[in-house]
Amino acid sequence: MSNETVLEVCNVFIKVFDHGELVRTELGHNVWTNTGREYSCLLKSYNTDGNPYRTDRIRYVGLGNGTQIESVSVNKLVSPIAYSQGGDYLKPINHNLTTFPDSGLRTAIRYTSRFGTSTFPGAGTTYISECGLFTDGHAVSFTQGGRETSIAVADEQSPVAYHTFDPIPKTSGIELEITWELRH
Repeated sequence: MSNETVLEVCNVFIKVFDHGELVRTELGHNVWTNTGREYSCLLKSYNTDGNPYRTDRIRYVGLGNGTQIESVSVNKLVSPIAYSQGGDYLKPINHNLTTFPDSGLRTAIRYTSRFGTSTFPGAGTTYISECGLFTDGHAVSFTQGGRETSIAVADEQSPVAYHTFDPIPKTSGIELEITWELRH
């Protein structure tokens, strides 16, 4: 029997473009929160009546302009920001860009979300310094597809993974591409 420890490892890759030109990259190692650990455990398990505890899947990225220590106890973004005129806070991942980077094996997955130049309504400069990865499950019942995505309920949304980084100014010509890689 092997004593090898298998850990879930997550990484965040951020590309910043100014008028289409790559001007900055961020590579960071994030934390899988207690919410994420619970999600992972319950996703793999059946309850007493033979049904899965959870059927929701990773679906959203949320951004904020706060910061906190990357700890398993993170239960929300410090200062969530809306990314659309309609007040949406959680942006759907573009699953057309989802890839499995390990040749022949599906032991890692990359989720990508892009925030364009028209993102982040309002005047002035918005700074982005934190991001979270979220499922599509309702925050309390975990009902698949039940996640509320508006900024009005952002403080009630707990990420499965969290990352903080040096502030990135989000001005009219800036685009962001965030790729989250999960390795098992």
